[in-house]
Amino acid sequence: MRWMMIAVCFVSVAVQAQELTLQPVKVSPDVYVVVGDLAGQSYENEGLNNNLGFVVGDAGVLVIGSGPSVRVARALHAAIRKITAQPVKWVVNGNSQNHYWHGNSYFKSLGATILASNEAERVMRELGAQQLDANKSLLKEKAEGTLLTYPTELIADRRELKLGKTTVQLLYVGPAHTPGDLAVWLPQQKILFAGDVVYTERMLAVIPIGNTSHWVQAFDRLMALKPKTIIPGHGQPTTVEAARRDTRDYLTFLLVEAKRILDAGGSLQDAVEKVDQARFRSLFNFELLALRNMNQVFQEVERDAF
Repeated sequence: MRWMMIAVCFVSVAVQAQELTLQPVKVSPDVYVVVGDLAGQSYENEGLNNNLGFVVGDAGVLVIGSGPSVRVARALHAAIRKITAQPVKWVVNGNSQNHYWHGNSYFKSLGATILASNEAERVMRELGAQQLDANKSLLKEKAEGTLLTYPTELIADRRELKLGKTTVQLLYVGPAHTPGDLAVWLPQQKILFAGDVVYTERMLAVIPIGNTSHWVQAFDRLMALKPKTIIPGHGQPTTVEAARRDTRDYLTFLLVEAKRILDAGGSLQDAVEKVDQARFRSLFNFELLALRNMNQVFQEVERDAF
């Protein structure tokens, strides 16, 4: 019995000590993305169901999204160190959702500047404790060491950074999916880290703190840059055409249908039950999110009409 107790303790320690490994995908020379899971956040996927990225410059590394935990942030840094010896100098929080900023404490301990929009920081302070409690419940021991660490520099509209020879522009385009959406644009490479303004492959999520009409406007503003490659918030690196099909077309469909039902004197229940969203059925998470999305958009359209 004593031997069995020792063995169990050893296995427990071994499991806790197991390190997470992330595999970045090269988008272009010195630009990389870690593609997150298409499903919702779970213990199994480490809460990492969004895309993270980084840009290697002569003056340091810029990280896009610090992840949902210090564990993920540490793994991201380990992946970066396999590619370059340059230090992480900047971290961009694309919005206020936990998987974009709960790894901040790790990178701040390295001396990095943490950047986000004014609106993202406001929501972080309002909802951060609630987010952290939920993630601790979901991720259990994988959330250990994760602390709320807020941005150190805020962006009201735009900011340009020089990573040596590489220029990076940070563009506030919210409110869209959230009030504080921030995109990262690499004008020399024509690469756009669109954050949650763009979803591909999986159905986007319309949430109460977002603004669907402004989301469409934010999408159009980013596509006017004429990017060659788009890194969405969720899904593989993609094209303008695919981004438009999976994001803009769906958002406009929801808005048009919600307005049609409302103008005809219909109710929220009519919108949810009678609007046929089958043309978007191929998107992952369709069954989970389609009705919820119509519910939320109808309420937005109804609110704006009165």
